[in-house]
Amino acid sequence: MIPKTEEIRYTAPDGREIQGWLIKPAGFKPGKKYPLAVNMHGGPHVMWGPSFPSMWIEWQFHAARGYAVFYCNPRGSDGYGDEFASVIQSEWGDDVMRDVLTGVDRVVEKGLVDTKRMALTGGSYAGYMTAWIVGHDDRFACAWTQRGLYSLISFYGTSDIPQLLEREFDLKFPHDDLEKSWRHSPLAYAKNIRTPLAIEHQDNDYRCPVSDAEQLFTALKKLKRDVVFYRYPREGHEMSRSGEPQHRADRLNRMVEWFDKYCRKKK
Repeated sequence: MIPKTEEIRYTAPDGREIQGWLIKPAGFKPGKKYPLAVNMHGGPHVMWGPSFPSMWIEWQFHAARGYAVFYCNPRGSDGYGDEFASVIQSEWGDDVMRDVLTGVDRVVEKGLVDTKRMALTGGSYAGYMTAWIVGHDDRFACAWTQRGLYSLISFYGTSDIPQLLEREFDLKFPHDDLEKSWRHSPLAYAKNIRTPLAIEHQDNDYRCPVSDAEQLFTALKKLKRDVVFYRYPREGHEMSRSGEPQHRADRLNRMVEWFDKYCRKKK
């Protein structure tokens, strides 16, 4: 049986209402504690819903493997008005992090989640957010960051959309304000990352070039942190949605295997 999707509405610390969804694991039994897979969307101005076409199978795959699944539309998402979408101007990290983590807290309050067995993942801007959150919070047992941007400084010079930073951070040229560019880069907080992290990237990603993933991986290896790097040949930014079938299947399996390594109860 395919698990149903349940809507969750909750209030962020500053009073803003956030819409999210919970998918209970296949075979859910009340009173039992389950691992949680937290998914975040990219964009940053995207809007997910209960059955978002490109993600529904992935969420259901996590649920089929025994995970409760939570996802939401934090501030910055489309669909809730101009102010809601634009409020993250020059502030991609902390407030969005609080929106997501407050949602995690609401799910935990329902009593079905083992808080020692929670995983975090997201791609593109949500890859940024995955690295940002584990650089500022240590509640997750593991994380899987996908095709992310981790340094605004290098991203500007390598991406096929450098104007994204010009628009989102009011940076006509990021090198004119290196302090601001670095302060808003997840790579700046690599020393704080102690959550086991898997970095997924694609060799032909021109939107978020693989050099950003290489920098994050190198930093964490230098720090002797628990990190692995999966890079896929011939693939671009859209691999999870339209890549080679064997790569798409491999990615899903490796992701859940990474979750299981840290979120499954030891027998």
